[in-house]
Amino acid sequence: MWPRRRKRAADHEADEVERRNRAFVDGLDLPDVDSVLDLVPFMEERFDRSIRLMPFASDPADPDSLDASAPCGLWLATGDTDYVFYDTAISRAHAEIIVGHEFGHMLGRHRGDTPLAAGNLGGLITDIDPATVQLVLGRTRYNEPQEFEAELLGSLLQERLTTRVRVADTPEADPIARTLLR
Repeated sequence: MWPRRRKRAADHEADEVERRNRAFVDGLDLPDVDSVLDLVPFMEERFDRSIRLMPFASDPADPDSLDASAPCGLWLATGDTDYVFYDTAISRAHAEIIVGHEFGHMLGRHRGDTPLAAGNLGGLITDIDPATVQLVLGRTRYNEPQEFEAELLGSLLQERLTTRVRVADTPEADPIARTLLR
């Protein structure tokens, strides 16, 4: 009986977190873009900070590539710029999920309980002075509340953009399709 009650309470809590975050994303007034990667100007305006997407390609076969300790996604903040690192040696869809997750951290104003040390990033930041780094958040376990929320926010951003694209792709929205379907 007790385990069932705990499960119901956890399910209710997860539903509440999703409801709250869905309402938050619905209220963002997101621009009409095709990809989470295209949200950079929106995010820059929202936070009044420069945001740089930093794609990298991991290759275990390349000894000069990032080592295995490098995360697949990372948000690094300096005094005036936010850097979002994401692996491009994966599908574009997966890269967008990673960037959405990092944007979720930014939108949730997460600061992390145990941020990564700038010097322990598997060779990821070679062009940024570690002394300027104020915050580093990388993907960790999803049972941590901020990681769960960032993943949820990233998924909701992706869902919102995908829904807009699907609506725009309906025959009714396409003048050529309307003509052909008469």
